[in-house]
Amino acid sequence: MKIDLLLLQLAVIFLPGIVWARLDASYAAKVKPTAVEFLLRAFLFGITAYAVEFLLFAAFGHSFRIADLAGAATRDVIGRDILREVLWALAIGAVLSVLWLYVSNYKLLTRLLQQIGATRKYGDEDVWDFTFNARATAVEYVHFRDFQNQSVYAGWVNTFSETDRLRELVLLDVIVYDFDGQELYRVPRLYLARAPDSIHIEFPYDHSAPPRMPQDGKAHRNGDGHVRQGQATD
Repeated sequence: MKIDLLLLQLAVIFLPGIVWARLDASYAAKVKPTAVEFLLRAFLFGITAYAVEFLLFAAFGHSFRIADLAGAATRDVIGRDILREVLWALAIGAVLSVLWLYVSNYKLLTRLLQQIGATRKYGDEDVWDFTFNARATAVEYVHFRDFQNQSVYAGWVNTFSETDRLRELVLLDVIVYDFDGQELYRVPRLYLARAPDSIHIEFPYDHSAPPRMPQDGKAHRNGDGHVRQGQATD
């Protein structure tokens, strides 16, 4: 019973970190973390949430009480003050986790390091994920060239994802051409899935001119004149 009480109280105290780690595992991590990795991230995220809470409390003149975990196995250490701090840390952790998802998914730290010339690497992530998370017009419009079917799918990237077996794209306002540049048909939305080693994607967008096919065919923007923004999926 003592161990159960300890684990229960630790779980409540580190609930902000657990929630943050769950969001990270679901929407940011490329590979599912092991149990040990998840617990370590939950601990670090929880500490971060409480550290930010401490700074905010200090800035606004509120007292911050540290729970006495030494006695958590034999008695209740989560009083009203501690519970209030847990709830505040939960809210702060939720906000920080969303910011973390932006930083992680859009590789903001990597891009900053590239901008200042500190590195030319994009990190450990796949180039596929890095490219389509770029939020740049140049990578929003693509020509997906299918050599097996002798077709080119020209459209705006709406969603994308990757797995160990497939690379998936959903394109909007798609025009399908043959390899001679002749238009075959149009479709408002098209799903494509290919093995990673059979992908050939071109980025024909030119800031000084509308996107064009390599031959006579012409591509187009979407109906409202705006660029479609790609989004990653699970």
